[in-house]
Amino acid sequence: MRRRRNDYRNWEELSRQERRRGLAILGVAGAGAVTAVYLIVGGGGTQAEAGAVVPPTIDVKTQLATWYATTAGVRDEVVTSVNAVRTDIQAADGTALRPACVQLGQAVDRIGELGVPPVAAASQTWTNGATAYAQAVTTCGNLFDGTALPPPVLLQRTTDALNTADGHWTRLAAQVGAPAQIVSTN
Repeated sequence: MRRRRNDYRNWEELSRQERRRGLAILGVAGAGAVTAVYLIVGGGGTQAEAGAVVPPTIDVKTQLATWYATTAGVRDEVVTSVNAVRTDIQAADGTALRPACVQLGQAVDRIGELGVPPVAAASQTWTNGATAYAQAVTTCGNLFDGTALPPPVLLQRTTDALNTADGHWTRLAAQVGAPAQIVSTN
């Protein structure tokens, strides 16, 4: 059967052998097109060319440890002040407790100057600890400003805030991989 140039048949009119041949031709043409695009555009993907500069890697653990080391002075000051407050609370020495609370307040005020760690989780732990130390200072100050709560309640709240703060900063030391600064609880 003879056909003219513009006379085309649809898929259903093709024989099984003609369909297979047509699919094979389309497959070869498609593979050729994909190969041509690959060769023209390049298929390097994520591989770097030889001699290319390797991008710098950021060692977050090192940055965190470096930041933590810069806080050592203030952390030592806080630990010393916390020990003094705890000692005076246990000794029930109100005359010594007031200056110890003021000293702790001055150390806590310096925490803000240090900024926050470069890691979100560590930053949250650091901030929670600083907030709890500030709460301890406020509660300790309430002992001397005429707050209506009984002194044993305020002393317990001060101790609880110190324990909470110490816990946060101990977790931070673990996150950094540094030894914890132990605050005596005796």
